[in-house]
Amino acid sequence: MLKVLIVEDEMIVRINLATLINWEKNGFVICGEAANGKEAIEKIEKHRPHIVIMDVVMPIMDGIELSCYISRKYKNIKMIVLSSYGEFDYVRETLKNGAVDYILKHSLNPSALLDVLNKAK
Repeated sequence: MLKVLIVEDEMIVRINLATLINWEKNGFVICGEAANGKEAIEKIEKHRPHIVIMDVVMPIMDGIELSCYISRKYKNIKMIVLSSYGEFDYVRETLKNGAVDYILKHSLNPSALLDVLNKAK
């Protein structure tokens, strides 16, 4: 099983991600959740996920800062970015830091999530 960490400041989006697919049936397990990049770093150090799904705009530490941290310290962790429509400049920065792909929040559905998870796998 590949461990996945969800990093998203909106609780409803975290819940949606956690319940959108049958994680274990598809070879993944959610190892934790965080509401910002700072919390994510603590969870990464504790759980050592294989994949981090992260929002790009969050309080305290955003997805750009988090992607910089991950790309420097944990080169083996795959990153998937969540964004809204007007955030492509932010997404571009995370892609430069090694993010595998991104998903627009409005188009989040089981098929899109599995596609990007399998790409990261």
